[in-house]
Amino acid sequence: MIIEEVASTEMIINSPLMIPECLARIFEYLRGDRISLHSCLLVNRSWCRIVVPILWSEPFKLLKDKVNPSLLRTYLSCLEDQDQLQSIQDWLTFPKAVSLPQRAAFDYPVFLRHLCCKTMYEMIENWFSEIASLEIQKNYKEFSTQLIASTFFQLIMNKCPILETLVLWSGAPNNITITAALSGTNTCLSRLVTLHIEGNYQDIDLWSISQRCHSLKQLTIDVEISGNSMNILHNLVEVQHELEHFRLGFKPENNSFNNKVQSKLLKALTNRPNLLHTIEFNRCNFIECHTLEDLSRCKNIKHLVLWKCVGLGPDKMYSLSKVNFNRLQRLEIYVHPGVAADMVIKMIKDSNNQLQSLRLAGITPQSELPSVLSVMTMHCQNLTDCRLVLKDGDSNAFNALLAFLGVSVKLEILYITFTDRVFPICNYEDMAKHLPTGLRELVFRDFLFSPNSLANFLENMTPTFHSLSFSKRHFDQQHIDVIIKYVKSKNNVYRLMKHTRYMSIKARSEP
Repeated sequence: MIIEEVASTEMIINSPLMIPECLARIFEYLRGDRISLHSCLLVNRSWCRIVVPILWSEPFKLLKDKVNPSLLRTYLSCLEDQDQLQSIQDWLTFPKAVSLPQRAAFDYPVFLRHLCCKTMYEMIENWFSEIASLEIQKNYKEFSTQLIASTFFQLIMNKCPILETLVLWSGAPNNITITAALSGTNTCLSRLVTLHIEGNYQDIDLWSISQRCHSLKQLTIDVEISGNSMNILHNLVEVQHELEHFRLGFKPENNSFNNKVQSKLLKALTNRPNLLHTIEFNRCNFIECHTLEDLSRCKNIKHLVLWKCVGLGPDKMYSLSKVNFNRLQRLEIYVHPGVAADMVIKMIKDSNNQLQSLRLAGITPQSELPSVLSVMTMHCQNLTDCRLVLKDGDSNAFNALLAFLGVSVKLEILYITFTDRVFPICNYEDMAKHLPTGLRELVFRDFLFSPNSLANFLENMTPTFHSLSFSKRHFDQQHIDVIIKYVKSKNNVYRLMKHTRYMSIKARSEP
């Protein structure tokens, strides 16, 4: 019996599953599952040594929205300069005495691969509020948080061998810079794969980044860039050897269109045209860009977004006619002064039923929209997300929409915005009957439902939707009464939510 137990133990020890490389491959499947990884970490020392690098490669992401001050304490415990740590502690706690963190079991900054500066700064503020004396919080908050942030950045840059993802945010006080004058920056950022910049461009050292990062695959710029600053962005794009995904945009509330796109930026984007598959411009100004022809060199465009951009009319859009969009999966176009219907039709036909997301507005002339919808009926049968703008009273477009809905069996999300709110389309009941059964989110914006039409529409709804929203600006008490009556009739399956601009009916299981 003892011999059998010994043999069994030897089999387990010699099993391939006990080889660290095999265990590491297995634990990779748990990446993103913080609870399961933590459980594995507690099994034994061998598992712990394998799990810790995975668990601590993206701690900010694993925490999601729960910014935990203890995470910062753990990182600060990795400081080798105890005098520096004592200095921070003195600033925070004077005249209150708080014990210093104990030396960490692992050198955790070494494992970090994904850093979000905004989350990190929120973590610093939370820790500051938790540990700092009231006197320090009242008089020295900005200075102290900057001191901690600078020390943290220095710790990360000096110890982290490779960062893969970096989200830069300029909302910290006194514009904390992480890319300059830090000894480990060159190594840490040399193999950066994803860079996301948000906040205020003037606070971000893009030039310094362009000297160090040449292997970006995804570059997202959600800031305002004006004047000579665009030249630095152009240089950053030009030195990338593996760029696949590029986005330049504004936050939704910004309508100034100061991001002036130049032809040399488009040319830089297409230095390696076979790699680039995602191009997104949101609220950008193309006045100084005479053509989009450089983009025609791209052979593998899967995602094309030109949303709420100015200075792009049919003539400039026609320069994309040379592109074969046979890999297109996502298309969003809303440009001023408009896009010709035949250009949109070409893109849809080229996609050969691969489109999964389609968002259209500003078709010129709008009378051609029925033609676009007819082509969608034939070539967009795999759409899961569709967002359209219809003109009220355009019965031809409405009937074409019904035909499209009749074949869109995979559609899950549908947004419809109505313009020229004078003559309402009266056959809403017909639309309710044509909606795909798998539809889970439906939004009507700026509609002209009468209370009676709204009641008939809800009564004829066939999908078991998760979210149904209506623009609120045209609501009166009769509309509200109809919706309340409908929600009550569903025996607590749905709940009614009132927002500033619209009203929503949501399933109880939805957040």
